[in-house]
Amino acid sequence: MTMEEVLMLERNETKLVGYSVTASLNQDLETGIVVRLREELFDKRHEIANRLDDDGIYLVQVYPDGEWTPDVPFVSIVAVEVRDFAHIPEGLVRHTIPAGKYVKVTHKGPESQIDGTYDSIRDRGISASRSFDFEYWADIHSLEQKDSTIDIYMPWKA
Repeated sequence: MTMEEVLMLERNETKLVGYSVTASLNQDLETGIVVRLREELFDKRHEIANRLDDDGIYLVQVYPDGEWTPDVPFVSIVAVEVRDFAHIPEGLVRHTIPAGKYVKVTHKGPESQIDGTYDSIRDRGISASRSFDFEYWADIHSLEQKDSTIDIYMPWKA
């Protein structure tokens, strides 16, 4: 696992449609909730109107106020990008990532080792406390390969 690059960039608003679940990190690791939702969304993506990318999937993680630990529940949204919210299939939610400045960190290596990249982000002070962050998975079928890349975005607070 390596942290390939750290960039500061401006992002436009991103509209997403997908699944939402509230669980702690430990609950997710024990039960594989996010992985199941990711696979279900990938299979259902053709039903989502106005999709912008055939294979890319986002994971948005919205954290509660206060100190976070692996046992504190937070919201995970597994979604695809859409042009608009004209048609949302039953059972899916919509979410908007706001426009703004973001720090982008690229994790290279298996997804199962991404915790090391998040540890490096925290240890290097790249992004202090934040209300949310998100990952972009370009190809969910290669996430456990050694050359897999996952982009992690955190809102920049000066």
